Amino acid sequence: MLAERRFSKSSTHINGSGSANARASSSNKNSAGATALSCPSEAKLRSPCYCEENVWRLAYRRLNGAAGADVDKENDEYHVVFISNPEKCCPMLYQKASKDPSAACYWDYHVILIHTSKIVGKRGKSYREVNVLDIDTCLSYPCSLHEYIDASFGEIQFPNHETKKKLEPMFRVIRADYYLQHFKSDRSHMKRPDGTWMTPPPKYDCIIGDSDDEGGSNLEEYIDMTRKAKGRSSKFFGEVLTIDQLLSKFDPLKR
Repeated sequence: MLAERRFSKSSTHINGSGSANARASSSNKNSAGATALSCPSEAKLRSPCYCEENVWRLAYRRLNGAAGADVDKENDEYHVVFISNPEKCCPMLYQKASKDPSAACYWDYHVILIHTSKIVGKRGKSYREVNVLDIDTCLSYPCSLHEYIDASFGEIQFPNHETKKKLEPMFRVIRADYYLQHFKSDRSHMKRPDGTWMTPPPKYDCIIGDSDDEGGSNLEEYIDMTRKAKGRSSKFFGEVLTIDQLLSKFDPLKR
């Protein structure tokens, strides 16, 4: 997540998310997975401007039963969600990266985790509790999906309708287990041409995934909201949705 920052009184513009090489499994003590499991709290997983890795580690921790993360595999689902748009300039409110939470922070992309729990109520009727896990937000943690969407995007003021259409968010939704398996990043997007870091990288090893695909990173394939995954890759790169489609997909009354 971070490239160079451009600040103004009303907004913060942030690009990007970015040193060793090892598999992400927990067998290596300095891997992303092992350090996620040993981390004392989910809040402490946060490395500013590396949200794609923060969410990978959060999902790994949740799906692998870290202390305090009780997973009901039958009734709990986790989805990784990349937020961006074709302009790669997506305003969001209540982000910790902004000095003023009520001022828009312009991300080229952001990543969150959605947790869906099936709740069985009286008379056997079931509904879904849908929460957002975002350790970069100033909102509650976890936060209901509707509250998160309304607060993060609903109050943003645009100069005209054309700008609003250009900058409205899109959401790439991927099953968390597929993301854990397939995502990889060598953090090269976080380096300037002279090799220096735009933002200091995490101390744990790079996430290189379990796939056999060549290359050091596939981050751009998740960020690009114009890319339509086909065939086998559709499983790993999920689907791209509008706000309305996202809310419909995670409608609490759906079973």
